[in-house]
Amino acid sequence: RRSGASVGSIYHHFGDKEGIASALYLDLLRDYQAGVVAVLTGARDAERTVTGLVRHHLRWVEADPDRARFLLTGLPPRAAGSISEVNRDGLRATAEFLERGIDAGELADLPLDVFYAVLIGPAQEFCRHWLQGRMRTSLRAAERSLATAAWRALGAYGT
Repeated sequence: RRSGASVGSIYHHFGDKEGIASALYLDLLRDYQAGVVAVLTGARDAERTVTGLVRHHLRWVEADPDRARFLLTGLPPRAAGSISEVNRDGLRATAEFLERGIDAGELADLPLDVFYAVLIGPAQEFCRHWLQGRMRTSLRAAERSLATAAWRALGAYGT
């Protein structure tokens, strides 16, 4: 409605509702990943980066729960083929950060997929429950605990 485009022109461009859903999903994922890349490129040290990535995740969800809910509820089938391309820059930047952190002795020596699961897993699960109205604690109130837990799990053992 805000764009002034007719329903027919929207369907001409996207094909059908699934095409619209796929385009929206990929747009939201690009926005989320841009924030990830911004945290990683602005990194000063491993701890601030790890905690910054968790904070980005929580704040992105909090900023617009509807778009977060859409992104977290599942991947539209037509968007699946484009996920690797959309995630490419974020994953590359994360892999480079992890490699540098391991080489510097700042991060635990973990495979990228395990690193990412430990980094975002607890915050992601908290967000899913929060979006469903099952958490009494706000995202902001949980932020410090979740960010600290991620750093404790991912910092080089003994630091």
